Amino acid sequence: MALSWYLKRLRTFSAGEIFYRIRQRIRTHVLDWIKLDDSDYTHEKPDCPIVLDSNAHCFYPIFESSVDIFKDIDWHLDVSTERRFPRTFSHAIDIRSDKYGSAKHVWEVNRMQFLLHIAWLFKTTGQQKYLVLFCHHLGMWKDANPYLVGVNWYSNIEVNLRLICWFFCWDLLDIDGLRKENPIVDSFVAEIWNYLIRDHACFSYKHPSFYSSANNHLIAEYAGLFIAACKWNIPHRNSRLKYAQKGLEREILKQNTSEGVNREEAAEYIQFIDDFFLIAAVVGDATGHPFSATYKDRLHAMARYMDAMLDMNCNYPMYGDGDDGFVLRPDAGGHFNNFKSLLVSFATYFGDSSFKRENLAWDEKNEILFGKEGREKFDALPVAPISSLDGNRFFAESGHFIFRKAEQADAGAVARETYMHFDAAPLGYLSIAAHGHADALSFILHVDGSPVLVDPGTFTYHTHKDLRRYFVSTLAHNTVCVNGKNQAEQAGPTMWLKHYKVNVVSNDEMLGFAEATHNGYESEGVSHKRRVEFNRDTEEFIIADTLRCERKVSLEIPFHLHPSATVKLNGSTAEISVPGSRHVVMEFDNKLSYEIREDGWYSEHFGEKVPAKYLYAKIDREGSVEFVTKIRIL
Repeated sequence: MALSWYLKRLRTFSAGEIFYRIRQRIRTHVLDWIKLDDSDYTHEKPDCPIVLDSNAHCFYPIFESSVDIFKDIDWHLDVSTERRFPRTFSHAIDIRSDKYGSAKHVWEVNRMQFLLHIAWLFKTTGQQKYLVLFCHHLGMWKDANPYLVGVNWYSNIEVNLRLICWFFCWDLLDIDGLRKENPIVDSFVAEIWNYLIRDHACFSYKHPSFYSSANNHLIAEYAGLFIAACKWNIPHRNSRLKYAQKGLEREILKQNTSEGVNREEAAEYIQFIDDFFLIAAVVGDATGHPFSATYKDRLHAMARYMDAMLDMNCNYPMYGDGDDGFVLRPDAGGHFNNFKSLLVSFATYFGDSSFKRENLAWDEKNEILFGKEGREKFDALPVAPISSLDGNRFFAESGHFIFRKAEQADAGAVARETYMHFDAAPLGYLSIAAHGHADALSFILHVDGSPVLVDPGTFTYHTHKDLRRYFVSTLAHNTVCVNGKNQAEQAGPTMWLKHYKVNVVSNDEMLGFAEATHNGYESEGVSHKRRVEFNRDTEEFIIADTLRCERKVSLEIPFHLHPSATVKLNGSTAEISVPGSRHVVMEFDNKLSYEIREDGWYSEHFGEKVPAKYLYAKIDREGSVEFVTKIRIL
């Protein structure tokens, strides 16, 4: 399997990337091997009262599982399968199969976001037991993860997420102050934490993700190294800071369009990527290393797109991959909506009241970022009413079209919103489009802040291969599938070949229509054009699909429903109901015969999936054909 994966990946390489990969291989499998620390040395650690207390528990969420952060942690265990990754040379470990379980679950634990929660408990209560627990976990981690030993030294993004986490933990704990008054803390920092920081900063710089890997991973690497250099005396500190800041200035322009749309074409990743750039800017301002006006202008554009793509309840259109990854998460509750938190952050950072929606609240993450002064700034901003969301927002150059009608609630009533996202964007970023899905010309529909017609999500990356293929497939999206094939060739869990091209033919934000084509089925002799029109007065969408088929082909046209939806199909009309929202009526073209199928899946969060229904039609055609679907909100 590994050889097959590398051969397919080789097809995406330029000549420059081939030489880069050779150098990288020498770095990871020769030079790193020389630096391998395979010693079994462990540090003496005092007893930890919380760990020893059988009644003390705190379960921190890890996707669909959790870890008890008041007890010792197995740093190599996949909590979802109870399988364990080996403590061997990191770069030799197989993470692309489920041999040892899910590396993603192991990494989520080892991002150590829960340390923010522990540090927050110490800051807000002053109880020494939390400081002891914090130091206990860091010391145990160092002993269990010698440099380059184990899966936690495999991926550079994980290394940098730990650096960013530790930066804010350092300040929450007031380590500089504690070192002056507490010799035990001073000794711990000198003997354990500083060594970890040094090793992480060195690894970060020596293992960059360039060429076809230069997506959110590279952003994380620059952000982690920049933030570390802003605080600690890491090796080559000044040059590393300049290198990382220059990289961030470059990547914010390369990886995000002038309209503020991230080029990875993965909506959930937007909160992850926006946080890297925002947190770097906040740290840069605070430490005397500010970013340019160009950088901040692009960040502001990214904030505006993020705001536009969220419905009235801050649900996002789930196009592309999503893995519930966070840069900072002090919250230890259930699923964390970082989009809401980021709207608060952007409102505060830019002083932009348009981001301060009615349903937002100040949270621990923003307290950590901005402190009391930031909260006062946020509280002083006027609230943007639901009606401020009203109106279509087209990001035509980026291929994203948002149709929306939003109405403020009358006394005793609830606010209303009709929201559709139409995806006429590229497959993804760079030659492998790692986190894109084959979803050209698909759409999603939310009504009154509830998803109705949906993108099914992600579920997993490297485990459950059949389900990974399903979730990224064309048939799993609300578009037209030809001959049961994807619009692009899936060569691996996070690798696409033969990317399609999308062309936006025409659009008008005021008149409320967008029309686009893609060439993903050129090899099948088929071209597909879709036009979406929105009549605001009647709250009706008209979706017209035109296909030109050079030979007889099989066409499948699905509409995927949210798991909470109930549907009644009567001939060519479907009535759809979702709790808490108005009804949706779909009228299908009489050339098609629809049925309700129940073999779909929906994954709102990484590692979780539930069965879902979808409306499905299949027809064989040759020549030109048009299907018109009408959607009304009642």
